[in-house]
Amino acid sequence: MTSTSWSGKTILVVANPLMRGDPQRVITALRRYAPPDVELEIRWTTPSRDLRPLIADCLAHVAAVIACGGDGTVADVVTALEGFDHLPVGIIPRGSTNVVARENGIPLDVEPAARLIFGEHAIAKLDVGYCLGRRFLHMGGAGLDSRLFCSTHPGLKRRIGWLAYLIAGAQNLFAPPAWFTISTEQQTIHLRSLLVLVANGAAIVRPSFPVYPGLRRDDGLLDVIAFTATTPWPIVRTIARFVTRRLAGSGDIVHVQCQRVEIAADPPLPVELDGDVVGFTPATVTVQPGKLNLIVPPASAGTGTPLRSNVARLLFNAAKSVPSRRSR
Repeated sequence: MTSTSWSGKTILVVANPLMRGDPQRVITALRRYAPPDVELEIRWTTPSRDLRPLIADCLAHVAAVIACGGDGTVADVVTALEGFDHLPVGIIPRGSTNVVARENGIPLDVEPAARLIFGEHAIAKLDVGYCLGRRFLHMGGAGLDSRLFCSTHPGLKRRIGWLAYLIAGAQNLFAPPAWFTISTEQQTIHLRSLLVLVANGAAIVRPSFPVYPGLRRDDGLLDVIAFTATTPWPIVRTIARFVTRRLAGSGDIVHVQCQRVEIAADPPLPVELDGDVVGFTPATVTVQPGKLNLIVPPASAGTGTPLRSNVARLLFNAAKSVPSRRSR
């Protein structure tokens, strides 16, 4: 636990102007809770995902960086910080899902999140994933998830948040599977799948949906999880095990741990990292152990919460309401 002294220092604030809510409220809160002799260097993101040209000139003289936005903005900031990984990173979560903040106990409201950064906090050393020239903190994948993020309407996501992903997920639930080749430093696996995930964090969309038991973001390993159910009944059976947290031991799941994995798909599929589509397979994913110094609450507890029955019913109804490919 620490109470970092920011007195007399400069802190870089990287803010997404398209964040949920009022961006100026975020800046006002940061100025309110920052010590009076702290200088806040404000940089607003642009449509370009590469933030390095935006912040490179000030990284050598700032004491910390605050990312204001969703999971994608946080990942963009951490990507731009490569080579300056000693800098603590704070988050003001202003996205539709904010999975990274939720999993690390960071408050979702602006005022408490700002108080945490400038008040009593801890620094958690977390793993960072790397793929296609970008870093990610939580999860990447190819298949259903990347199709989901491609088809989720941005305006709907801003209006209703993570529920927009359920609509896109139902639309893509019975998309054609692909043949995957998954190569780690230990083995090569060939399989047919609708979805292959590479997890650094534990949850899908929100901590209420842990994708697989026992996943850690500080163990120096990636968890590759392939869903091999490709026909309607096995898919519904897999969803049932997912919502009841019984995926471990499922005959429709392949799970391996590694530090490096190459994923190829036939046909090629989009690849998403922390909710943003960044390219296409083939792709190589590696882990950078302990590279992120994240500002978190001193006694940050596990953020997974019991899955509410109405969400479970919604997933089941979405699965049952989508016709199989045979009936189309």
